[in-house]
Amino acid sequence: MTGDAQKAVVLVVDTLALRCAGITTLINEWVSPLGKSAHAIEPENIGFYSQPGNIVSLIVLNVGGSSLHDLQTRTVLQNVREQFPTTPCAILSDRTEAEEAVGAVTFGFQAFISTTTPLAVVHQALAFIMNGGAYFPREALLEIADGRDRARHHSGAATGNGLLTPRQNQVLDRLRSGKSNKLIARELDMQESTVKVHVRQIMSKLGATNRTQVAIMALMKGDLAAGGQEPAMA
Repeated sequence: MTGDAQKAVVLVVDTLALRCAGITTLINEWVSPLGKSAHAIEPENIGFYSQPGNIVSLIVLNVGGSSLHDLQTRTVLQNVREQFPTTPCAILSDRTEAEEAVGAVTFGFQAFISTTTPLAVVHQALAFIMNGGAYFPREALLEIADGRDRARHHSGAATGNGLLTPRQNQVLDRLRSGKSNKLIARELDMQESTVKVHVRQIMSKLGATNRTQVAIMALMKGDLAAGGQEPAMA
């Protein structure tokens, strides 16, 4: 394993060994002519490849039917990005909802590919992101575009109700990372009900209709200006 790890590799990450082996075989047929090899690996062992001397060209994370917003899945996503912050990463998912694909954006992944996608298209998408591109379903791109438009519309909001407090910016940072209200409350040492109030106020100030749009808007425009007084919380 150590010898192979010195070559450029594509990591296929999955919690289910048999499913992971099948995907790895298919990807290996594609990357072998490129002088690379695909390795099947469980999420808890991915740290091995982050050690010096290993060259990881691409990470393909298969989440199956799990939502990207599930705690266990989110933990895996965050771990992958923390250990491989600059490596192109793609998510394979059995789900097709636009909000799932948009969730991949908030975690910093370059692609969200449905398992119903034809194999030839999957290969093209992976090759594209390995060379610096991105691949997302049309519905997700429309959602992202809507978030961008909202961000531009509210980009000049620097006073009054358009201004986020320092605490709200802390909550916004964590929304951008896809964290749940419960986890945000734990990290910021506040009640979950207080986090919900902050989220509602952030959505109102940004003109967003859901958490996903808030995350997209934050990604598109960066942190909003902080200041003002912290609102009283019951």
